[in-house]
Amino acid sequence: MDVELSSLKWNNQHTTFYQTISRLQNKDSYADVTLVCGGKHYPVHKLVLVTCSEFFWYIFQFQTTEFVDQVVILTDIQCSDLELLLEFMYNGQVHVKQHELSSLMEAAECLKVKGLAVPDEEPEEEPEMSDQEILEQQSPLSKRKRTDEP
Repeated sequence: MDVELSSLKWNNQHTTFYQTISRLQNKDSYADVTLVCGGKHYPVHKLVLVTCSEFFWYIFQFQTTEFVDQVVILTDIQCSDLELLLEFMYNGQVHVKQHELSSLMEAAECLKVKGLAVPDEEPEEEPEMSDQEILEQQSPLSKRKRTDEP
């Protein structure tokens, strides 16, 4: 017996999803990770980070427990570069002054930002990296659980 299936499609799902992600930038709403760079705190969304950065994909992939508040401290990246990279991740583009381009691309390489340091490819389940590459990529930052201290 044939079962007839109906196909339901949300025509502007991609647009709605993109607009929602873009609106979340610079808002603490639903932020589940804080990046710390040069003493500044950036509340961000893990979904955006793992979607746009192979580095963050691996950082969060190997967590064994879910922390309420996660903090990732970036030590080898300038705040100005991080801010530009976050704009790129949330909006898909960023305007960069010529003299900032070299530093930005180094930061993008460090974090393996897709579309800048990692070529665009067809989506796959998991990017392929060896355990050694993962360990080498963890050197630019330290990760710790946030405490309630001010």
